[in-house]
Amino acid sequence: MDIPEIETPHLLLRAWKPEDAEAWFNILHEDGILRYFPNQTPPTREKADAYIAHHQAHWEKYGYGHWAVVTREDGQVVGWNGLEHLPDLNETEVAYLLSQRVQGRGYATEAARAAVQFGLETAGLAKIIGLVHPENVGSVRVLEKCGLSFRDRIALWGLEMSRYQITKP
Repeated sequence: MDIPEIETPHLLLRAWKPEDAEAWFNILHEDGILRYFPNQTPPTREKADAYIAHHQAHWEKYGYGHWAVVTREDGQVVGWNGLEHLPDLNETEVAYLLSQRVQGRGYATEAARAAVQFGLETAGLAKIIGLVHPENVGSVRVLEKCGLSFRDRIALWGLEMSRYQITKP
């Protein structure tokens, strides 16, 4: 499948490439980057590589997935963003993880808005959810700026999370 590229004012969302693995691995090992994730231990290089392969297969199966997030100004991979079908909930989640060196620039919102728009308009999804640790106020703001509204709290993967949702008009 040809994974579509999306350009936003500051970012390029594109398919993962094998040469992205090192940058992705380094981001996952930034101090505290995984503090709101169920597993806060940074993965091995093999697991980081498996993430890229998993999302290429996810695109094939569902017609959507995660993109590598690249800054347009310097062409550097700064994280991931996109949509993922969650079999545990039978719902599709918008999610993102960006390097701490680019946080606070609005990139997560810019990328997530593009993913939500792609999901509702191109992938034909009727709704998209966002799952967030209740203490992750930055991520809550990103979801709200993307039009998602609080739905409920759920326990999933050993965490209590807030579930946000947007439905196709």
